[in-house]
Amino acid sequence: MNRQQDGKAKRADATRAALISAAERLIAEKGLASVSTREILQEAGQRNQSALQYHFGSKEGLMRATISERTRQIDEKRLNLMKDWTGNPTLDEVLEVLILPLAELAEEEIGGKHYILFLCQAITQPDWDLRQAIKDFELIGLGRAYEYYDELLADLPEEARVVRQEIAYDVAILTLKRWCIREMELTPRQITKLVIHANKAILEPPKR
Repeated sequence: MNRQQDGKAKRADATRAALISAAERLIAEKGLASVSTREILQEAGQRNQSALQYHFGSKEGLMRATISERTRQIDEKRLNLMKDWTGNPTLDEVLEVLILPLAELAEEEIGGKHYILFLCQAITQPDWDLRQAIKDFELIGLGRAYEYYDELLADLPEEARVVRQEIAYDVAILTLKRWCIREMELTPRQITKLVIHANKAILEPPKR
């Protein structure tokens, strides 16, 4: 690649990153339905109105790219946490892998907070499907965690298990959102511990 081509590729990467960052920030602040492609382009400093379509095809394509960008970053954190597992994990350990990386990212950078707020919008969409996202974005860490997650709840009927896992995920995301917005004096590990406690109440069948 010559210098001119290299410069063009870097500008394209910068434009793509700016659009993703702008979309994440605006959706976190205003909500998915209230954000237009024009606003995203303006926030990203793009005068070329076709930039979004060129890089992502559509607003929906940009949403997918935004999720992909962050989920890959978080998935690396999940894989690192899994290295500490000795043998098959407990339910607490699986839930920690699902929740803690999100909380840590929110504490480390403002983009992490924006992503949690973005996820709160995404999970309300009719076509939201976390398991499909695991396949679409090839999320190795999240996929591996869900394999153990399913095994740990294998005593439940499949439909009951899936519904409980979906409710637990929604509770986790909404709790992290409140933690971010209210700036609670809890560390990522402390808020994760609280979410795990709530999730287990949802996931584990009541004792008779």
